[in-house]
Order: sequence, then C-alpha cells, then structure tokens
Amino acid sequence: MKKLIYIIILIWAIIAGSVTAYNEIILIKGEEILLQVLPVDPKDFLRGDYVRLRYNINTAPEENNLRGDVYVVLSKNNDETYSIKKITNRKPEKVIFLKGEKYGRHINYKSIQQYFVKENEGKILEKQLEKGGLARISIDKNGSARIKEILISK
Repeated sequence: MKKLIYIIILIWAIIAGSVTAYNEIILIKGEEILLQVLPVDPKDFLRGDYVRLRYNINTAPEENNLRGDVYVVLSKNNDETYSIKKITNRKPEKVIFLKGEKYGRHINYKSIQQYFVKENEGKILEKQLEKGGLARISIDKNGSARIKEILISK
C-alpha cells in the first residue's frame, strides 16, 4: 500500500514538473515581442490580485468567417510593437504568430490575458496602465505565449 502511495506522489510530481518546465521553456526560448496593453479589472478572490489585460490584437481588423481556434500572424510596427497582419486557420511557418480563439471580431489569447501580481498591487498596476503600457511576451513555435513583464508608459 505504501508503494502505491509513493507511485501516485511520483506521478503527480512528474505532471507538476512537466507543466512548470513547459511554461519556463516558452519564457526562455520563445520569440520575444512587445504588445500595447490596456487594463480591464484586477481581482480574483480565489487566485489573488491580477490585472486582466486587453491588447490591440484582441480585435480583428475586419470580420471574416473564421471562428474558434485561429492563428494570428503578427507584423512589427515602427514603434517596435506588433499588430495583426492576417488571421488564418492553418498554422503558419517561419513567421511570428499567436494561437487564439476568435468569435466575431474578438480574439482571446490564453495565458496572456491575465497578469498576476503581489497581493494589493492589482489596483495600483491597473491605475498605472490607464496611461498605457506594454507587455513583453514570449511566444513559442506553436503560438503559445507567456507574459515576461509589463512595462508602464511614462
């Protein structure tokens, strides 16, 4: 019986370690870009303070028939930020892109829509972001992304 408990604990440790390693690999080896951000709202009573973020790339430039999972190809702007170049349902190659979910003109990107902060700092960051800000994002080759840092406009 003890052996079974140890095996279960080992399996859970491997799963937790794999999830952590996957997220860290994106942060370390992913392509780094900047996106313009605006705050939406800052509190989750179960998970703590966070700032929910909205990006200029959350709205498709025009309506098309694509729905559900999409790939958003990004292009670099003169100010070093990125914007939408095109939206497709086929995984692009050799370009920077994000995987998202599109409904109408709205596109949601998992893992970069919320930025968790220390307790009682969510409202402070939200207030600072009212003036504008940037998110430094790291993207892997499959279009998955993680937020590296939030930069406040001065």
